Amino acid sequence: MSPKAGELLVQEIAPRIRSLAHSLTPIGCEDREELAHDATAIAAKLLLSTEARAKKVTPGNIAYYAVGLVRQGRRSTGQSKTDPMHPAAQLNGRSHMLSLDASFGNEADGEEMTCLHEVLACRSEDPAMAATRRLDWEQLGTSLDMTTREVLRCLLEGRALTSLVPTMKRSSSALGADKRRLAALVREHLGDDILRQVQEQPRWRDNVEANREKMACRYERQPA
Repeated sequence: MSPKAGELLVQEIAPRIRSLAHSLTPIGCEDREELAHDATAIAAKLLLSTEARAKKVTPGNIAYYAVGLVRQGRRSTGQSKTDPMHPAAQLNGRSHMLSLDASFGNEADGEEMTCLHEVLACRSEDPAMAATRRLDWEQLGTSLDMTTREVLRCLLEGRALTSLVPTMKRSSSALGADKRRLAALVREHLGDDILRQVQEQPRWRDNVEANREKMACRYERQPA
């Protein structure tokens, strides 16, 4: 951009854009001051284009078209009507934003309120956590002898330790000692709080259940 065009942008076009900022509609977290800066950036691109083609324009025309493009949903970074996060797609009515805390259901009819994040959340285990746990258990498995490994397999299968008495040729008290030794090894390799970690549920599930209990208590307090 030439110095003359730059001075025209700063001295005449930018003030006109700021005076028209009240007509701009912010989308999402945008504000009018941000949109005015975006329109100024678009005006700079328009000036570069007209200057390259040696076309004469007035500051009023550049400001008018720049503000008009921003009002239509164009931004200095581009325009997309297929991206649901882009203002152009939302202004076109092809998408709209919803809070993840938005509730579904009719409380008046006694229906259970369900939040959007509960509907979209995956209930399966986090693959990253599963992979990390697998690595931890592989390291632990290398330090186990045959007896404690059989005790661990028995516990994983949900069988009673007494089922190992015939095959391992060990008494129930000896197997109990092996179980306690296994617990000590698990705490040594995975930490003292490993039992609490494997039993606790994700934090977002705590919020879901708390909301459910609150709605249930509110429903029970309603007059018959």
